Amino acid sequence: MKTNPATSRQRRLAGLIAASALVLASCGDSSPEPAAAPEARTDVPEPAVAPSDNVAPAGRVVTLGGGEPEGLAFDPVTGLVAVALRKPDAIALVDLASGVEKARVPLGGPARHLQLERPGGPVLAPSESNDRLYRIALPGGEVVGDTPVGRQPHDAAPAAGGVVFVGDELADTVRVVAPDGTSRVVPGPVQPGGVAASADGSVAVVVGVRGRLIEAYAPDGRSLGTSPCGIGPTHVRAGAGRLFYVADTQGGAVLVFEAGDHGIRQVGQVSTDGGAPYGLAVDNARGALYVTLTETNELRSFRIDGARLTSDRTWPTVAQPNDVAVDEKTGRVVVAGTAAGLLQLLDP
Repeated sequence: MKTNPATSRQRRLAGLIAASALVLASCGDSSPEPAAAPEARTDVPEPAVAPSDNVAPAGRVVTLGGGEPEGLAFDPVTGLVAVALRKPDAIALVDLASGVEKARVPLGGPARHLQLERPGGPVLAPSESNDRLYRIALPGGEVVGDTPVGRQPHDAAPAAGGVVFVGDELADTVRVVAPDGTSRVVPGPVQPGGVAASADGSVAVVVGVRGRLIEAYAPDGRSLGTSPCGIGPTHVRAGAGRLFYVADTQGGAVLVFEAGDHGIRQVGQVSTDGGAPYGLAVDNARGALYVTLTETNELRSFRIDGARLTSDRTWPTVAQPNDVAVDEKTGRVVVAGTAAGLLQLLDP
């Protein structure tokens, strides 16, 4: 077939324009446009299995009298870090300054992730196997709340008005628990995992780990919108204002979202160079985000500049670093070593 010269020139010009657009898009990798809606997936992102040939961890290591520490929550009022233990099922309360365990609270089932309801406590402990939300008082460790929730609650976060958002992982629902213990059930993204709320409590977000979506909610449970959320997201933590950081565990990245009455949208992204990022902790006082890399037994820090994250430092950790917490007053960081029942105390 004979080719029309004008048509050929038009095609070459279109190709050059498309190539230029790709080059321009690659220059702003710290604040990319959100990805297209994810395809339906049946797999669920999980932390990587850490290598056995671990480098000696930085800082100080504390042995816990119990296996598989998972979630961490630090309280700035009492100076205690709450540690979710899974063998046996309990919450250990450890003085972060000394590393000494002060109390241990047996639970009726294992908790994976912990958050504070407010400074000074109580600790929110969703128990996965018996579908309860426990509230653990500080510093003594008394159980001051026991609320039934949905199937396999994975994470819980407090929002404005004294309500608590709980992700029912195997029910695909979100519970909005009122201060009197009553709850409202609203649809959630498919298999809700990480849950977080902004510092002022005006918006809560829930990550659907199977659906690869993040959904924002008003404190009354009203959905504000959804956004695609990476290749394989797991956990989320709130930053300054209404920014949220998501560990894209399968995608080897940290995603930055902004949420509000307008909905939720991705405003930034930074690579972790693989490593299967999992645990997150924000130090707003120092403008730092800490991320555990479960595939390489490392902790990495990122400098925060608005929605932009810049890789900063890396430390070797205890084996299987599934979570991290930080004391914003002193800057001390604590890492949970799930494989050997250890805590790592680090002063960056």
